[in-house]
Order: sequence, then C-alpha cells, then structure tokens
Amino acid sequence: MAVVEQFLTSISSFLRARDATKLRDWLKVEPPLPDQYYELSRELQASYRDSDALEGHIAKLVPENGNGKADEGDVWPGFLAFMKEYLEFWRDVNFDDLLETHQQLSSLVNACITALSNPSYGIIILPASVQLSTALAKLAMTLDKRPDLTRRLRNVSNVEQGGESRKTLVEGTAESIQRAFTMCLTERSANRNGIGRDGKPEGKKIGIYLFANLVLKLLFQCRKTRLANQLFTNISQHSPPLSLYPASQRVTYLYYLGRFQFSNGHFYQAQSSLQAAYDQCHRQAIRQRRLILIYLITSNLILGRIAGPSFFSRPEGAGILDKFAPVQMAIRKGDIAAFKRALGPESGNQQWFFNKGLLLPLLYRAEVIVWRSLARRVFLLTYQFPADPQSRKAPTLDLNDLVVASKYCQRILEGWQRPQGGESGMFVTSNDLVPPRQGPIKLAAHQGTLFGNQEPTILEVEAVVASLVQQGLLHGFVAHNLSRFAILGAKQRGGPLKAGFPSPWEVMKSRAESVGTEVPGWVREERKAAMGGVVNLSGIARPVGSGG
Repeated sequence: MAVVEQFLTSISSFLRARDATKLRDWLKVEPPLPDQYYELSRELQASYRDSDALEGHIAKLVPENGNGKADEGDVWPGFLAFMKEYLEFWRDVNFDDLLETHQQLSSLVNACITALSNPSYGIIILPASVQLSTALAKLAMTLDKRPDLTRRLRNVSNVEQGGESRKTLVEGTAESIQRAFTMCLTERSANRNGIGRDGKPEGKKIGIYLFANLVLKLLFQCRKTRLANQLFTNISQHSPPLSLYPASQRVTYLYYLGRFQFSNGHFYQAQSSLQAAYDQCHRQAIRQRRLILIYLITSNLILGRIAGPSFFSRPEGAGILDKFAPVQMAIRKGDIAAFKRALGPESGNQQWFFNKGLLLPLLYRAEVIVWRSLARRVFLLTYQFPADPQSRKAPTLDLNDLVVASKYCQRILEGWQRPQGGESGMFVTSNDLVPPRQGPIKLAAHQGTLFGNQEPTILEVEAVVASLVQQGLLHGFVAHNLSRFAILGAKQRGGPLKAGFPSPWEVMKSRAESVGTEVPGWVREERKAAMGGVVNLSGIARPVGSGG
C-alpha cells in the first residue's frame, strides 16, 4: 500500500473512533521525525504535484460518513481542507529554509484552527492544534533570534494605513494562535461555566490555558506585553477557575501574569501571582523555578521584603545570590551609595538586570525603601532616649543629620575616599573624606543620591522625608521651622522605632489590600452568573496587533 494511502486510511480510522491522541501523534511536523514522514514527502513530490488531484484523493480515502451515528466521529469540510494543507506542507517543505517553513506552517496552523471551529467534531483535533501551534511558536521564536534571516521581511510592505507600525513575525504568530484561544474560551457549553459533572473543564475549554500560554510567551518574546491586557480581561470574564487545570498550565500562566503585573508597576499583584507559581512549580523544574524566583525576589524587594538565605541555598537560587545580595544589603543598611553601585556598571550585573527588565523598577521603586532605611539608621545613631521614662516629648530626628549622611553617600559616589587610619563606621562627616585627584566623577542623573552631581540640601532632604510620610513609610510629621521629623504614638506603639518606622511590607500590603486582593486575570472561583443572562463577547476576537 502506498504511503499516502496508508496515512489517509489511518487518519480516517482515528476520526471514526474519535481518537484525538492518535490523531495528534500522526500529525507531526517538527523534526526529528520517523523515516515514514520523509517517505511521505517524497511520494507526494513524485505523484501529487497537482493540488486538485491531491484534494480528490483525500476526499476519496477520507469520505464523509452519511450514515454515521451520534457517538461516532465524522469528516467535515474544514478537516478535509486541513488535510490538504497538511499534505501540501510535507510535499513542499524545506527545513533548511526556516523563513519559508514558517510561512507554510502558519498556513497549516490557520487551516487546523479553522477545522477546530466545527462545533460538533472540532474537539477531536484540539490536541493536534496545540501540537502544531507549539511547533509554530518555537519556530517563530527561533527566527526572532535570527535577524539575518528575517531582515528581508523588513523590505516587504506590511504597514497598515494610518501610519501604524507593521506587525513583527512573532506578533503575527501570536495573533494566529490567539484565534484558537478565543474559540476555546467562548465555546458554548451545556454545563454552567464549561465545567463538567466531574468538576473538570469540558469540551474545548480544556485548551484555554494551553493556547493562552503560547500567546503570552510570544508577546513577551516580542516585547508587546501591553497586548496581553485583552487576553487577561477575557479570561477573567469567561474562563473556568484556574485551579481546575493541570499544574504545568497553572504555573506557566501565573508566571506570565506576574510578569505582566510587574511590567505595569502592580508589584503586590505580581508578588501574589509569582509566589503562587513558585509554590506550585515542581521542585525538579529548576530552570522554571529560577525564572520565577528572579521576578519574585525583585517584587518583594520593591515591597520591602528581603529574601532570606534559604532562598539562595536552593538549587534554583544558584548564581542569583551574587547579583541580589549587594542590593539587599544596601536596602537593609540604607546605604544609598552601595545601592547605586550594586545596580551600576561597576557591579558587573547592570546589563543582567537590564536584560531581565529589573534595572529601572529597582532603581526608581526600591530607592524609596533605601531612603526609609537611611532615615531609620540615622535616627538609631543620633537619637538620645530621655532620662525620664514618663517624658511626653515626642521623639524626633534632626533632618540636618540626615543631610550629613546623604552628603556622605553623594561624595562616595563621586569618588571621594575615606582617609587612611580615619574614623570607622558609615556616618562620618563629608569633610573627613579625601577628594579624588582627578576631580569628582561626573554622574548621570540616576547615579547620584538625588540627581547627578547635585549635593543634597535641607530642602531636598525635607521633601524626601515628607514623601516618605505621605507614603506611610514614616509615621509622624515634619516640623519645617525646626528641620525635624517628629514621631507620633511612640508610647502606644512600643517605642519610637516601631512607631516612626513601620515595616515597609506591612504598609505596602495594607495599602494593596485596601483596594482589593483580586488579581485581574486570575480566576480563583467559579462565576455565579444568573442563568439566562446575556454575556457580552464584544472585542473578544480582537486581533493581537490591533490598536486601542
């Protein structure tokens, strides 16, 4: 029996038996492959160069079952079109030409997703759709790392009217796969919310997070994360609870959800998603746990939580300690100079932080915690507790002392050195430092204590302290005339340290929970929608690259 005939006969039998797993196993496209697929390719090239003849041969060997029973599978026009596209793929494919292979595989995936849309029989091709979409996504990300291959695409006019930028190859791939995601998400189900009697998702809804994770991976690859917002919104409105899906899908989805929240500055929501992803990730999945841990540690740092040694002693923490330890130590001590240097070029880690998308969030969001720690440290070194324990005088921090400390940090950043055999400790007056022989280092705007080479004054420091009070990181008020920060409720709260310098994590957590603990895009419970209501699906089939 010819290879093509044997292949199509087997496909027909899988359809009749509704065996989606075997159908997926036969519809392979990604090397390495058994020799039979290359034999299939050679036979198609030799005998079926005419696409019309190939289409007729497919219809003959995979006929529609006119007397089919309700519990039997059948063939539908969309599947016949898909099979034609599949065999044409194997007839024309040249795996050495990755760009052409991507175009052919894109056409194949689109045909597969069209076949998936059949309400009666489309479910049988769902596993194959996931397999083909995964292969397409891998190829797209490979090409994205090969500008020498995709350079010629830049000369092709793919710019929409109105001056909008053209879609990248990865973005176009994400748009194709999002069609399958939309079909799974919006499928009508006999049971409420797409949950079967066994408590698991039913029908095509089992593929929601498989396709969603592929789309998210592609969007993060091409740095178009803002386009994921619509996907998360649609999942919030129409998906069954995430807890009903396998752990691998949950972990991947929560990781990308956390990354999305992180990139949008919602660090408490990012921390919640990433912590859940880390807790549910298998201990042997070292690479995945490491990726999660990088963004989890950063989110916690910005929220005022410092990772303990146990995190870095785990297998997934190898190599991360060297990068985060100097940052954590600077935050804990309130050492602005050490903080800037830990994220600067002299640390050797600046490019790593930048490539991971961590540099700017740490510089501009964690610096607030550093100033809070600096104020606390100065208070510890300068405050004298009253001799009378019944004294009603409020504890205060002299802001001039904080100016001295910030000037010290500024001069250290400019290259000033401590004198040989001089005073030890962090806080010495700036006059004790030795100026650099070549003059002060010229600092960029973000490299100085406040702004470049600008030296801190009482006005700037007072403004910083007022900002910390406004954010709840300091508890008290600024006495402008006295240049002091006064702590309120020291006796009631267990002393001036607890009263004046509350835990940053508790402050951030309380602020976030006052708004609500729900993380958009994370469906934790089954929706309790009234039966017979109208569900608004407007915008759910929106293309990935559309504006607005």
